[in-house]
Amino acid sequence: MTVSHSINAFSTSKKTIITLGTFDGVHLGHQSILKKLLEATENGVYESVVITFYPHPRMVLQQEYSLQLLNSIEEKTVLFEQFGIDHLIIHPFDETFSKLSAEAFVQKILVDQLHIHKIIIGHDHRFGENRTATIHELISFGEKYHFEVEQINAEAINKIAVSSTNIRTALANGSIQLANRYLGYDYSFSGKVILGK
Repeated sequence: MTVSHSINAFSTSKKTIITLGTFDGVHLGHQSILKKLLEATENGVYESVVITFYPHPRMVLQQEYSLQLLNSIEEKTVLFEQFGIDHLIIHPFDETFSKLSAEAFVQKILVDQLHIHKIIIGHDHRFGENRTATIHELISFGEKYHFEVEQINAEAINKIAVSSTNIRTALANGSIQLANRYLGYDYSFSGKVILGK
């Protein structure tokens, strides 16, 4: 897996099949999208690309909002690599990037820079300035710029939608087994061991 630390640093000669999002936790819902991504690139004609953002957009746009992430960017990178993704793009998220219109994002980044053939995205994905564009706008852009859009429905366990928020809540409540069920793997964290702490 190649890792690019901005969209501008990425290049490929092949058409790409893309998914994007924050992917905090890389949980079962995310994994269903990644599996679809890999299935779509099995023939080797296209390359799989995951775009994620660092820092998390909420940390930039809602600085008063205290967000405890499930993974560090390093831990998330390892999880993507274990899935067998071809390319991971970790794009710096800032206010300038957040003000990019939905169509500019599609045309300048997905089409011109990433040579998109298809995008696979969650049902509730929103993008563009103020997150105003939805899956419906994305489908329209796909028709205009000649790429496919595949929508993934909500992944649920026991009729409860899997989300990073639900996993954070489970961990905060000490429900490790429930968090692990939502994640699809055993939760862990890493850090420095400091003498006397």
